[in-house]
Amino acid sequence: MLDEVLEAEILKILGQHSSVLGVEIAEALGNRYFEIWRTCHNSSKIYSTPFGHYYLRIDKKIEGLARLSPSILRDFLTYTRISTLDNFEKAISDAESSRLEHVRISDEKREIARQIIAETLPEDVIAHTGILIAGDVCRNMAHLVPRPERSTGKLVRGSDIDLIFIIENDGELRGEIEGRISEAKAIYLQHPALREELDFVVNTLDHYHKASCFKGVHDMISCKAALEGQYLAGSKEILKKSTDILLRAQIPRKVIKLTEKAFSDRLRAMERLRKDPDVIGLPKERRLFYYSDEIWEFMLS
Repeated sequence: MLDEVLEAEILKILGQHSSVLGVEIAEALGNRYFEIWRTCHNSSKIYSTPFGHYYLRIDKKIEGLARLSPSILRDFLTYTRISTLDNFEKAISDAESSRLEHVRISDEKREIARQIIAETLPEDVIAHTGILIAGDVCRNMAHLVPRPERSTGKLVRGSDIDLIFIIENDGELRGEIEGRISEAKAIYLQHPALREELDFVVNTLDHYHKASCFKGVHDMISCKAALEGQYLAGSKEILKKSTDILLRAQIPRKVIKLTEKAFSDRLRAMERLRKDPDVIGLPKERRLFYYSDEIWEFMLS
């Protein structure tokens, strides 16, 4: 069960540092991601101090549709400090420093998002639109690990910037927002000094009335993102209306139920992966470990 040779290599690294991020071990030992993760979780001499937050992802490729983000591997690489028992207290302190760095990065990306909105949308458009920021940024978990953007394969600066624009009704306002933000998206992706991935959606209040049935995958994703998104700019009145729709449909209770299932599935998968290396070949466990969109970036190394 335990790779003692790899354990010794990891302990040698830990002997030189009070604690390290999982990614630092991976880089030092040839990016043997799964083997390193298993060894750290099977060793009685190696301790993990996670400092991130976990949140629900709706995933149509997962039975039951619920998984946790970040993936098991991303959590280990980016949001976990590794240490020996002797340095456990220092690892906790280092973890807090790492957490604050992610807060700083998230603040920076929030400011970029505000800048995009201010420079791209006229004031009268902003006044009639509720604007939320979602994803890693709204949870203060944004990172700067280079990764390929899905449609072009070009490397971007870590976490994307997810924006949700909520408007009263369909009409010219939707077209103006989509057109202007699409131009900004292209500029921020292509410009070598920026390299930010900007994802956005424009939804109406009627959209949330229909989506709050919470049956299709896209409806579930849309409601969850609006429920958890953080106010960024624009009309708070419109955002209150959209939130009221979600509350009346009991979306928070449904999200909590799915989150509980995702946690349960995650813990079972980790235990199976820890005990049996062959389990990584099974579709569900492999997706929970890597998450398919991340496989690209791990293959870059």
